[in-house]
Amino acid sequence: MFGKNSKSRASSTLTYIAEDCRLKGELTLDSDCLVEGNLEGTITAKGTVTIEQSGRIEGELEAAEVRVAGNFKGKLKCQRLSITANGMVDGEVLSEKIEIFEGGQFVGTRLKEAMLRLESPKPAEAAEPKAKAKTSAA
Repeated sequence: MFGKNSKSRASSTLTYIAEDCRLKGELTLDSDCLVEGNLEGTITAKGTVTIEQSGRIEGELEAAEVRVAGNFKGKLKCQRLSITANGMVDGEVLSEKIEIFEGGQFVGTRLKEAMLRLESPKPAEAAEPKAKAKTSAA
């Protein structure tokens, strides 16, 4: 009985950044993170990152899921982004799903992985100039 509770607590850890805390640099998290303070730099999380109303992140953030009630500025990569009524996201977002509640703000660019693939030349396009060169030489 007690073993089940201790296992569930161990697997559901949370990193908490208090309102009076300011961190700058690179942060790697294996757990969920609740941000009420200020983070600046590169943050990578395997779980959910929640930015509370008093929270602010500036830099690059990669996480499975991001919930914004505070402020985010920079580059964001996640599977799912949720911006609440008080949330503000400013920057470049690469996400499969975005949810913006009434009053939430998103200023910037949304990218999809398909768009990133379009930037590199396709094999068919690379072959076409060679074919044209042969026909013009003949």
